[in-house]
Amino acid sequence: MSTSKNHMEEMAASRTYDAINRSIRTLDLATMEEEKTVAGASFVTRLDQLVTVYTAVKPMIAVLTTVPLIPKTWRAVLAFFSRSLEAVVIAVPAFKAGKDL
Repeated sequence: MSTSKNHMEEMAASRTYDAINRSIRTLDLATMEEEKTVAGASFVTRLDQLVTVYTAVKPMIAVLTTVPLIPKTWRAVLAFFSRSLEAVVIAVPAFKAGKDL
């Protein structure tokens, strides 16, 4: 087994790709699109959808914040956006439907 730097980077990239792909494939976009068109979707429904989508794309966002081709300030904003969404995701289990409405 080769342990060259390129080989190790390829292995890491493959694991990252697999993790991102596996995470994205957890989304049922057809169902989510149907739910989006339902008139009068509640705040809780929309929040649940935000949490579901963010959880699926979080690995991809993490990778994008490290890509040197993306300007440093853009990566910083993307990382801040991700941290902000993570704070919302963490707070959601404490939210009781109807209690805070």
